Amino acid sequence: MTTLTPIADEFYAIARQAITAAGADSALHSMGWWDLLGGLDDHEQRTAVFAFLRAQGSTLASSVAIGGLLAHPFLAGTDFAAGDVISTIRRTSRRAEIHVVIGDPTGRKLLIDQPGHGAAIVNADDVELKPITISGRLVISQLHSHAGAPEHVIHEIEAGPARIRSTFLGHIGLAIEMLGAAERTLELAVEYAAVRQQFGKPIGTFQAIRHVLSWGRTDCVAVDAVIHQAIRLDHSAPANLGAITKAIAGRNARRVCERSLQALGGIGFTAEHDHHHLHSRVLALDSLLGSSAELTHVLGGELRRSEVSPGLAAAVINHH
Repeated sequence: MTTLTPIADEFYAIARQAITAAGADSALHSMGWWDLLGGLDDHEQRTAVFAFLRAQGSTLASSVAIGGLLAHPFLAGTDFAAGDVISTIRRTSRRAEIHVVIGDPTGRKLLIDQPGHGAAIVNADDVELKPITISGRLVISQLHSHAGAPEHVIHEIEAGPARIRSTFLGHIGLAIEMLGAAERTLELAVEYAAVRQQFGKPIGTFQAIRHVLSWGRTDCVAVDAVIHQAIRLDHSAPANLGAITKAIAGRNARRVCERSLQALGGIGFTAEHDHHHLHSRVLALDSLLGSSAELTHVLGGELRRSEVSPGLAAAVINHH
């Protein structure tokens, strides 16, 4: 795995070690991740926050990190500290919009955002959550119902700006966790291609396999580049950059999983192999806050209406 900055590599390595040693929820505390959320305006702290999610994807760990990241912009002006509240995450289906929770919310509050109507912070004990069983080793549940009055209400006038910021951070967070999972499938495929022999040679020496793995690496580097720009620009980013980043990440991460499976062959389908868990995680994360297909459709509609989007290129070029 390579990134465009040594800082990102360093934070990623530390996060991966911490998660492997103690689990993701423990690593959040040992790394001071919740404190880092208060310094998101600082580039290095922002880089560290997202490096954790990349490591979480690559290690198939599960925590409440993404929900905590989404909730953070809503907590300004409240008495809640980072880590006290995690946000549900919107997922659209053919029939309705549902809210899901990633990680175990026990002991925390839940923020339920209702665009146009503000947001409510409720006790997790007052919420009925139905576990969702999927591959990917994600602890994920669906919000079924909640009873009782909210503990705190954030009116739409405050929730609107917070929602914009939250969605941007959520798009980048989901994108970089998908990247971490996709990179890991590629690592597994490269390792396998180096030892699996056919016709007396490692299959990694065959041109067809090398092309497939090279295309996978190219897809990862493309996602890494756009995530790097989004993290660097942050508040200066064009309005659509978060959605663009997640759309590219979802498409490319799925493609990397498919290409790495070509190199792994039948072993990649087995229950014992991590490939199907990593692939399933990519699919699950891509479905949240707008899938790559949905976001591409929306972005395409906006481009057709405006005919051109000069802001993105100008912002990227002017901040080098």
